[in-house]
Amino acid sequence: MAVCKDDIEILKPRTDKREYRRIVLKNSLQVLLISDPETDKCAAAVNVGVGSLSDPDGLEGLAHFLEHMLFYASEKYPLEDSYSKCIAEHGGRRNAFTASESTNFHSDVNIDGFEEALDRFAQFFIKPLMSADATMREIKAVDSENKKNLLSDVWRMSHVVAALFWTLFFVN
Repeated sequence: MAVCKDDIEILKPRTDKREYRRIVLKNSLQVLLISDPETDKCAAAVNVGVGSLSDPDGLEGLAHFLEHMLFYASEKYPLEDSYSKCIAEHGGRRNAFTASESTNFHSDVNIDGFEEALDRFAQFFIKPLMSADATMREIKAVDSENKKNLLSDVWRMSHVVAALFWTLFFVN
């Protein structure tokens, strides 16, 4: 199950009544559990330490493309888009984003749907399925997003800053 390699104190404000616990799984996945008895929702998030700066030359957008693809289906739940339907049926939401150095996947649902939603969520990282049809749709979707973003000064500036940072600290 869980093995915590080191005891880390989690600092929180005195007014925060939630309970926190950090565990490290056998596969080295670090987990932060938060219990809040006053909420009517359960949530899960995974932050992967790979973002757009990790894209190989010639495959720019790969991290963003994979962010899109993971939500489609898994070996255990092969029906395309069944995760989104499960989340909606249980009053939840799901989303993801790709940043320069990480990709984040997150969702929340009503308490009654959490176990099923969490199992479906986990399966994307265990055995994702990526059909040819979904692949072509998402290549077009990511390309469309990129073309839209190219017109945004804020988006372009953030990429210039990221490229300068990368060059200053990781090249040479």
